[in-house]
Amino acid sequence: MIITQKDNLDRVIFEIIMENSGAIFGKNGIANFLAKILQNRGSSKNPDTKFLEKLDNNAIHLSVASGKETITIHTSFLKEKQKTALKLLKELLTFPNFSKDAFNKTKQEIEATIQRKQTDFDYIASINLNKTTFKNTPLQYPTIGENINFKLNDIKNHFQNFFIKENITFVVGGNYDEINFDEFIDIFPNGTKQPIPFFEPKQENIEIIKPTEQAYIYFNAPYNVSKKDRYKAKLASFILGAGGFGSRIMEEIRVKNGFAYSAYARNEFTNHSNLLKGHMQTKLENEKDAIDKLKNVIENFVENGVTQDEFIQAKQFLIGSEPLRNETLNQKLAKLFNQYYNGYEKNYYEKELKMIENISLKELNKFIKNHNEILKLSFSVVKK
Repeated sequence: MIITQKDNLDRVIFEIIMENSGAIFGKNGIANFLAKILQNRGSSKNPDTKFLEKLDNNAIHLSVASGKETITIHTSFLKEKQKTALKLLKELLTFPNFSKDAFNKTKQEIEATIQRKQTDFDYIASINLNKTTFKNTPLQYPTIGENINFKLNDIKNHFQNFFIKENITFVVGGNYDEINFDEFIDIFPNGTKQPIPFFEPKQENIEIIKPTEQAYIYFNAPYNVSKKDRYKAKLASFILGAGGFGSRIMEEIRVKNGFAYSAYARNEFTNHSNLLKGHMQTKLENEKDAIDKLKNVIENFVENGVTQDEFIQAKQFLIGSEPLRNETLNQKLAKLFNQYYNGYEKNYYEKELKMIENISLKELNKFIKNHNEILKLSFSVVKK
């Protein structure tokens, strides 16, 4: 698949997105490790700083990131540097630096990052929520991994098995010259595109004791919304907890009762799971009251829906702020890719705004009432 967006500014974005290759495929943390070794260790022809200096000298930005489902190789550069940028990218992917030295340096960097995160209590609460509710699935592990118990050959195998022709999507934007995509496709072997597994969260709670001065509360619940109804969920969840100040959760938990410094809830719809998820941060003594109030707010939301005033304000905000989410080339390209990747029709997001504009209060509240699975809340709490 090739996704393009032209403009007249003198810069280019070129991405190769490897679908069905991310963190839920392969060993714990291996996709992230592969991404880091590609980003930081250069090619076998120009290892480490030699390759990075060539990028810097030509003002070429390169990053590689692993998500749960994909690995994205992102480059951006001035139009005049297109030939050099694509040549270097082709070199990196044709001759990746899978040396023992590159493996050891990357391992040390990732292990140091994992160690630093042990004092980030938001991170601890978040990963333990997944560890509990997605136990015995790939989602129980953070994308970065929990430990590195694989070998260099495992990295090579992940690259060979998942960087295949069948997984490639190109995303190109800006004022670019003609690109020979076949030169990149020919780098990779044929293979079999693995299906994306789907995971349902279990309803379980966990408490983690740490030397903290406040409670960090993360929660999730299943949110089994069909693709055709996701615009309804977007509007509903904006009112419930994604809209910041003015949202139901923030108003009830922070503004009216002072139980939390922050309180949010949002949708996370992917090919591998559909969730309502959120977090709160409270004083230690307010932890139980904050959780009880959150449950009460969501129960009331499901039972009684939203008010006319909430409904009108949320619609106005979502429709009125949409131009701000289409300002940059990165934003435009991300929307085009998400539209393709999620199987939406052409110009879906423009049509989504129309659907939000035309939905009635009665229809939205019926949708909310029909999704009482969001009452199956699980909590992960870091506390003293």
